[in-house]
Amino acid sequence: MDRTKHLIIGAGPAALAAAKAIRNADKSADIKLVTREESLPYSPAMLPYLISQELSEKDFFLKGRETLDSLGIQLVRGKEVVALHPEKKEVEYAGGERETYDKLLIATGAAPQVPPVENLAPDQVYTFRTYGDFERLSKNLGQNQDIAIYGAGLVAVEAAEKLCHAGHAVTIIARSSLLRKYFDPHSVAVLEKAFVKHGGKVITKSTLAAVGKKADKLELKLGNGRTLIVDRLLVATGVAANLVTGGLIPVAAGGLMVGRHMETSIPDVFAAGDVAAAPSFDDSQNAPCPILPEAVQQGKVAGANMAGEKIEYKGWIPGNYLRCFDEHLFSVGTIDATPADGYETFEKTDGDSFLKLVVKDGLLAGAEGLNQKYVHPGVFHYLIRERVPVGEYRELLLAKPRETACWLMTRHRADRAI
Repeated sequence: MDRTKHLIIGAGPAALAAAKAIRNADKSADIKLVTREESLPYSPAMLPYLISQELSEKDFFLKGRETLDSLGIQLVRGKEVVALHPEKKEVEYAGGERETYDKLLIATGAAPQVPPVENLAPDQVYTFRTYGDFERLSKNLGQNQDIAIYGAGLVAVEAAEKLCHAGHAVTIIARSSLLRKYFDPHSVAVLEKAFVKHGGKVITKSTLAAVGKKADKLELKLGNGRTLIVDRLLVATGVAANLVTGGLIPVAAGGLMVGRHMETSIPDVFAAGDVAAAPSFDDSQNAPCPILPEAVQQGKVAGANMAGEKIEYKGWIPGNYLRCFDEHLFSVGTIDATPADGYETFEKTDGDSFLKLVVKDGLLAGAEGLNQKYVHPGVFHYLIRERVPVGEYRELLLAKPRETACWLMTRHRADRAI
């Protein structure tokens, strides 16, 4: 009996999760990962820890190496897929070489997008998305440098924290405000205070208008009229999916449209991770959800279905987790809601500690916490995803979030087991 050939484009968390799921379902399957990078598989979420040297490069690649070895997966590095030929079940690599597949997973992730800035040359800007980005930054980073980060999302803040810990002076330039899309203003204010305490600066409501040279430094001209003199400029203003299909697969919100089985419109072709526009949990609208837990879950579902199982993806739920300067922040689900849409919001603030619950029709729709160090966001994610009724316990959930959330989850699991 011929072995099924599973070709996976990409080697990130979604790709590895898919490979594991395939191997669990089919011990004899031929599984090959192809990546345009030259490194072993890794999780981009761990890149900041290389800057601060909290993680060695050996440990950074350890999980990827162990996964490949334990599952018998082939990895091909330094090859980039540039086209699909589904009528022949082939992919085409740069240079013209082609390869066949039985089942194909597109897990190519996303790439940083640098906005247009006057006089900004490619060699003057750094991004922080891949191991190659880290290598370039590390190679050119001196001691105690002045660094500007253009962008105010999670990547920007995590990089800023680690650079501060490494002894650099960091200034974040935010086009609106810090972490605007992710957390309540109260939580953001606490984090910004901690950032300034550690020597950082935050400039809000400004753009980067132009870049010039001043001796061996960069002169940054901001939209608010200010000028900054820095050694390095890192841009983290957003990403775009790495589409490799040449328009063969419909696109939604910038990602490849997939269904509940992570299938695309092309037979035997699947997509998962940052490149995929999967249905959301809340309203089933297709869009990318570029966070690690969803990439892993999508990969698991894709791999299982590629191997012949029938598993549905329940839909992505927004989730953000950040530990920065000893401040712990998380948000899960819908946190920016209004009574006009039928949502109820319950909040508790105690100094630098904050908790917000969003409830609709007796079900938890969202939760946000600041310095709720003993509360596990994954439990709130479970309550939302499994639609566990919390209405009559909402006050108790607010007063004792850890104990009540765990009790509700445990009781729900027990009821399902009956």
